[in-house]
Amino acid sequence: MKKAIITTSNNLVYDNRVHKITLSLMKLGLDVYKTGRNYPKTKPNTKRPGHEKRFNLPFKNGPLFYAFLNIYTFFFLLFKPYDIIWAVDMDTLPAARLACYIKKKPVVFDSHEYFSESPELKNRKRVKKIWRFLEKTFIPGADFFITVSPGLIKLYKQNMGLDFTLVRNLPLKNKQNIHPLLKSDTPTILYQGALNLGRGISQTIEAMQFLPGYKFIIVGRGDCTRELKKLSKELNLEDQVNFVGAVPFEKLPKYQKGVLLGMCIHEKIGLNYYYALPNRLFDFIQAGIPVICNDFPDMSAVVSKYNTGLIIENLTPKLLAEKIKEACEDTELRKQWQKSISNAAQQLTWENEEIAIKKIFDLLL
Repeated sequence: MKKAIITTSNNLVYDNRVHKITLSLMKLGLDVYKTGRNYPKTKPNTKRPGHEKRFNLPFKNGPLFYAFLNIYTFFFLLFKPYDIIWAVDMDTLPAARLACYIKKKPVVFDSHEYFSESPELKNRKRVKKIWRFLEKTFIPGADFFITVSPGLIKLYKQNMGLDFTLVRNLPLKNKQNIHPLLKSDTPTILYQGALNLGRGISQTIEAMQFLPGYKFIIVGRGDCTRELKKLSKELNLEDQVNFVGAVPFEKLPKYQKGVLLGMCIHEKIGLNYYYALPNRLFDFIQAGIPVICNDFPDMSAVVSKYNTGLIIENLTPKLLAEKIKEACEDTELRKQWQKSISNAAQQLTWENEEIAIKKIFDLLL
């Protein structure tokens, strides 16, 4: 049996895309190993398919974290038998490239983001320059390139002359009937994902001031967790805003139940966000939840094509509150969405998207 190793920098517990890729590779008859780090420390889900190796690294972030992550990953790959590596993002690509060069094996680069254009690097010119150097050094030598949005494909072509294949981060098909709610006595909106800079969470919290009786559920954690909780407290919105914390993706349906609207908005801070096509956009559709998204090209194209929500031009809290209210209380609009979202959910599934993965392995193995 041929073997594949998926390399990541996370703890694998919350990474649904890696789970879906594992399922797809196993469908193709591969034995799959996944690598990550044991932070934050959580108990691995032993019922998930594939094997896992989580490294106990001496550093949690910064340059030394990335250095040790690649050292640990490289030596694991050096002594582990495999036929192909699937490197997720830039984090582990140096280790994957070096190991594959030594062992004469192919590597697939799976870019979920254009790292040097991430918002965290906007005002860090020196660090951004280093990441651009690493991108130009290691990405071109991969054997196949995939990414998650048409905009990122365009960006990689412009900046590096590389042809990427689109594999969007679509969800597994919901086996239950998808029927968006028409109304609720307690209108509830949901954000799920990392609580990081520029995700529109603070603006949504501020918008809650204009939405008495509404609830905002936030599922996830990240660099901005403490700051966002502080904002909620300062605005006396603790009764309206509920911070759940991070949960394994298998438990997300519990928090999606009864939700009228999903938040899928970003600040325009870097091309990475501008061309984002985040998995929660499609997760909400698969859960039967309309969305609010930015007028950024890739997100708005999906929402417009499939009629799955509203598009907002700017993130001022008052305008955001007006859009949220419209999305939750306009009965005619929600009747339209009951039909259109159900139709979209049938098409926007991982089962349809994974066809591209089979083509990759037909070429490389």
